[in-house]
Amino acid sequence: MHEPNCRGAEQRAARSMPPSGRASAAAVAMVQFARDLRGSTAIEYALIGSLIFLVAAGSLRLYATRMSGVYNQISTAVSQTN
Repeated sequence: MHEPNCRGAEQRAARSMPPSGRASAAAVAMVQFARDLRGSTAIEYALIGSLIFLVAAGSLRLYATRMSGVYNQISTAVSQTN
């Protein structure tokens, strides 16, 4: 059975320390970006908004294809009376 100890906290602290060097600074920035949860709600709202937009655009396109015949009949009826 595994007993809890403080070694995990030391390892987490060691991982969060930025190593020296230019390439490692980029790696630290990528790790911080991956752990950042602040933008997750904005991304969720953007996905929901894009889904709503796709449904609305699809509905308008379907409406336009079905109603084009009706508008053509109205157009021919109006043009024949003149």
